[in-house]
Amino acid sequence: MKWRVVLAVLFVLLLFAGFAYLYVNAFVRKPQQHAIILFVVNGLDLNTLNLARQQPGRAPALADPDDPAIGDARRRAAYRSERLGLDSFWNVALLNVQDPGQPVPDAGADATAIACGQRVQNGYVATNNGNEALPSLIYEAQKMKRATGLVTTSSLVEPTPVAFYSSIKGKPDPYRNASELIYSKIDIVLGGGEQYFTPANATNEYGRTDGQDLVKAAADQGYSIIRTRDELNNFYTWLTPQLFGIFANDQFYFSSLQPDNRRQPSLAEMTRVAISGLNKNINGYFLVVEHDLVARAAEQNFGKLAINEVAQVDEAVQTAVEYAGPDALVMVTNNYSLGAVGPLPEPSARELVAPVPTVDADGKSVRPPAIPLATPPQPRWLTGPGGPTVTEAQAAWLRRRSEQGWFNWSYGSLLEPEAAFRFQTHAVPTAEPAWLASRGEGSAQLRGFLNNTDVFDIIDEEF
Repeated sequence: MKWRVVLAVLFVLLLFAGFAYLYVNAFVRKPQQHAIILFVVNGLDLNTLNLARQQPGRAPALADPDDPAIGDARRRAAYRSERLGLDSFWNVALLNVQDPGQPVPDAGADATAIACGQRVQNGYVATNNGNEALPSLIYEAQKMKRATGLVTTSSLVEPTPVAFYSSIKGKPDPYRNASELIYSKIDIVLGGGEQYFTPANATNEYGRTDGQDLVKAAADQGYSIIRTRDELNNFYTWLTPQLFGIFANDQFYFSSLQPDNRRQPSLAEMTRVAISGLNKNINGYFLVVEHDLVARAAEQNFGKLAINEVAQVDEAVQTAVEYAGPDALVMVTNNYSLGAVGPLPEPSARELVAPVPTVDADGKSVRPPAIPLATPPQPRWLTGPGGPTVTEAQAAWLRRRSEQGWFNWSYGSLLEPEAAFRFQTHAVPTAEPAWLASRGEGSAQLRGFLNNTDVFDIIDEEF
């Protein structure tokens, strides 16, 4: 009889312990955000974003402005004027990127501030001024048993992706970083830069000189390897917890210039597959999605190409909200700006040259007819190849690039550099604050004026 009493007491105690555990996790402990997705869209100035919103023929986005703090009047206004999926991101923060000793950080320094929570000198990535490797958000997520993913349309060894996985001292080196990425234990890796992972040969001029085949090494580490868009779209994510996709020799082509039968998937397709694979983890996941092609277009003053790439970003953002769910914490930041100032107003035909009175042979005052002002060039960028050349060296560089097919000065061409105030071979980052838009549970903290290093701490708290 006693053992029955003992079992009954143990059963009651276990029952109460179970209820206590559920109560603490449901009402006392801070609820864990299952899905955290960070989009980094380098160089996407607000002017470029607004130009993309005004593209003719763009259909209103379907994203619902579901924040309960939004009033009915503003909600109705959003439905009337919404043009992008980003317009459903109600929390917006301005990020200070400046440091007292470094007013204009480069792309790697800006990415490190977000990925690692510290500001570093230009030229360094994920390494502080004491030459110590900095832990990134991806490794913080791994400590909490979260699945992690890295998606990019640039090379996987460019500064922004490297900031999220590098743990090696010193300045970045693409071949070293490629080797590091293979052993980073990031669950899903999708991007470009194949030449840095495979041996050099007649068709791979910039390949590895050490003879290593890191794609094979990734397969040995347990990754499923895919190389084409078709393979990605036909891949069943439940087959494997690890996926390594490499779709370009270096960075991706611009979406507007890709061939019809292309190897490279869209940013939205990679985002969908990554979320589908990571979502299986019971502890949640952290996904970084980088789109570098807006900056690559803006660097050359290719305004039309940059705007077309914004459409690719917006499609991927809407895909993330759809597949991760409306409560997922989704953030989009431009990381840094490149100086898009927008088109200046066209001068009116009524703006006339003030005529200078003259005197004819009879001594009578004669006022010549007014002459319309010539239309001046309309700068859209602060710096870049579209600026007026000052030296012969600049003019020669521009001629060479045009002869090589980098530029096309035909009217309406996507490869026609738009006007800039000052000539430079490529537009450079400015000291303008970056912006960050967010939605989902936990996004309320990402409002107002913040330092870009604050983003690390806010995301880390959600782990």
